[in-house]
Amino acid sequence: MKTNILKSKYRLLVLIDQTKSSYTALRNAVNLAKVIDAGIEVFYVKPPIQVVRYDNQIAAMRTLNEERIASKKEMQKLVDAVSDTENIPIIYSFTFGNVITEIQDHINKTQPDIVVLGKRKPKIISFLGDGLTSYLLKHHKGGILISGSDKNLTSYHNVSLGFLDNISINNEVEIVQDLKKRTHKPFKLFKIKKTDSRLKKPTIFSKPKEQSITENTVIFEFEEGMDNSSSVSKYIEKNKLGLLCVKREAKQKLRNSTGFNTKVQQTINKTNVPVLILAN
Repeated sequence: MKTNILKSKYRLLVLIDQTKSSYTALRNAVNLAKVIDAGIEVFYVKPPIQVVRYDNQIAAMRTLNEERIASKKEMQKLVDAVSDTENIPIIYSFTFGNVITEIQDHINKTQPDIVVLGKRKPKIISFLGDGLTSYLLKHHKGGILISGSDKNLTSYHNVSLGFLDNISINNEVEIVQDLKKRTHKPFKLFKIKKTDSRLKKPTIFSKPKEQSITENTVIFEFEEGMDNSSSVSKYIEKNKLGLLCVKREAKQKLRNSTGFNTKVQQTINKTNVPVLILAN
């Protein structure tokens, strides 16, 4: 299967941690890979502290070794089952260590086109509620696919594509071009119209103004308001999107910023459809 991955047009790196959301991410990656000709690698990092509970070094090493064998067998069973069922090349890697450090090192070595991960329940003060997700958005400049909830899992064949704030990605990014070839559905653009705050007081809820801008694109334009993220995410799900494409800002204002304004971050947080974040 490794040879097939190397021959694939794209490489997807799926980060799993034995949670339901990460398994959903793997299924989303499989669906995407079938459409854009991609190979898949599954990578799992487990912190040693979750395994080692002994002060004795020999006992600790024995426990780690047993856990490594058990975890690799479990991963192999999962990967082989998905690979055989879906007839798609998948390889896997497993290691112990600091999750963020090991993942960053693995990304640097393998250079995947898209990193795929499951969506966690957002915390009040954290973008997407997950330290790893926030870290990747700040430091990984390549593509990131944040999986939606299980009920929104869909094939990417004839997918309904949506764009948030910027539709230029429609013609600039090769992966999006490949997806466009497989769909006959009109594109949807969800855009927040900026208004002069001196002239208009922000509203609590904004209903979009819908209008066709081209033969194959429909725009939903929202007046700038206090609760735009809820309004936009509501209409994203109402239109049954299969994939929401988001483009980072041309230049991140701060070194540790995610490359999105607050409204875009909040919308990504609240929507349950898969989100494909692409670099400039």
